[in-house]
Amino acid sequence: MVVAPDDDAFVPPRPPRRKAPWIAVGAVVLAGAVWGGTEAYQAWQHDKVECAPGISKQGTRAECIGVTDGSFAFDPSLKEVMGKIEAENVRVEKSGKEYVSIAYVEPLTTVKGEEEAKYGLRGELMGAYLAQRELNDPDLGAGRGDLPQIRLLVGNLGLRSEQWRTLTDDLVAMSHDGNHLVAVAGFGQSRGGTRAAVDALRDAGIPMMGATVTADSLSDAADPGFFRTSAPNRDQARGAANYLRAQQRKNPGYKVAVIRDRNEDDIYNTSMSSAFQEAAVSRGLRTEGAPLEFLSGVDGVSNAFSSVADKVCDLEPDAVFFAGRGVDIRNFIYSMSAPDRRCPVTLVTGDDAVGAYYGSLESESRREKFRTEWTDSKVTVLYTSLAHPALAGELYAEANNPLPDFLSLYRTEFGGAADGTMQVLQDGQVIMGHDAVWTLGIAVRNAAGPDGKGQVNTGATLQMLLQLSGRSAVSGLSGPISFASDGNPDGKPMALVRMEPSGVYTFREVLRP
Repeated sequence: MVVAPDDDAFVPPRPPRRKAPWIAVGAVVLAGAVWGGTEAYQAWQHDKVECAPGISKQGTRAECIGVTDGSFAFDPSLKEVMGKIEAENVRVEKSGKEYVSIAYVEPLTTVKGEEEAKYGLRGELMGAYLAQRELNDPDLGAGRGDLPQIRLLVGNLGLRSEQWRTLTDDLVAMSHDGNHLVAVAGFGQSRGGTRAAVDALRDAGIPMMGATVTADSLSDAADPGFFRTSAPNRDQARGAANYLRAQQRKNPGYKVAVIRDRNEDDIYNTSMSSAFQEAAVSRGLRTEGAPLEFLSGVDGVSNAFSSVADKVCDLEPDAVFFAGRGVDIRNFIYSMSAPDRRCPVTLVTGDDAVGAYYGSLESESRREKFRTEWTDSKVTVLYTSLAHPALAGELYAEANNPLPDFLSLYRTEFGGAADGTMQVLQDGQVIMGHDAVWTLGIAVRNAAGPDGKGQVNTGATLQMLLQLSGRSAVSGLSGPISFASDGNPDGKPMALVRMEPSGVYTFREVLRP
């Protein structure tokens, strides 16, 4: 059922019972009694472990893990968008209209060297918020009504999704209490912790919508519950293989090599590698010799790429398919920029390529050095983008293109000139965050029925997600979204995009799996 607002503020989930912390607290209370400072010590201990109501410090890094209505920002870079989410949630609760909750979860804390991830996450949350606004305002919602209203909650999975257990416990509790959580979106990068979180929520019957998470192993036709608006690695690899095979048809001497990461814990890399190998065979794509390999997450990666770069120059391929993360594309570019290399090559890869850029908190001198090294390296980077502002114009008739109205709302909420706004959207993060929440919102509205009064819970939301196919496809900013039986988008087109050293993403063509 949908729930009506009351006078209560955000209700954090009941924390799971954990024995060890209570033993520790008991010990310090006893010690405090000895010197007469029990009350002061308890207050200090409370501040030490709690970041905000319902959000506590977890793990060896003392990360703030939990779910917020926007009143806690997790990181200074998220303050603006979280403030807007909080304001919209307050308006929903005071509106007198019935509402349900959708949570958007991501690894919202990072460490030095991974700070660029924060800016991609901020883009996703901006898109999620704009979808919430469209769903809640009938003047913005393209005829989708406004009941039930949508509360947007935000949860932190922790660095590399390692704190998934604490967060999923909280989300499961919220699906049964007054928060009335009906679905979860987001999920960040494809890692082992992400898969564990998906499995836990699937077991609890909570439907999910991945935004930029692409590993194939997350989907399961036999056990539905996980959907995604993003093209999975299987489809990205097929699109890349189609492009490279077309180059070989034009030029029979066109040579393709493969570089892959052997880190088995990173399911993005492993599934991208296996999917490309399968696609190459099925499409008759010729590749040169055995894949060139490196192992991320351990010391000596730079040395490994020095060797890989030498081998690439020895092979002299026209292109390499790169099954690895964006940060390692950066390592490859640095290695290829050495004066005794600089052999021209086109690197074709998947959507994580955007991680190659240094984030805005890096010094300008370091970013300028990378731009120079990239130019010197003679490496051209093409990747299968999940979304690009130019893609909608290729896939929709002008009268049916949802992007212009979205751009108007974006500028109203976050500012920026028309050209500047389009550049902000080029990496696809805002678009994909929007489409994940927008699609869940459509399922919620379908469950509520024409009058908005039908029963809406996790089960009803799941049932309606299963119906979003064929003529019931959702008009997403990234293209029409129609789900196959395994929850993946059914044959969804992608954009082939060239990444420029200047930070510009240039649309090249539409790719199909």
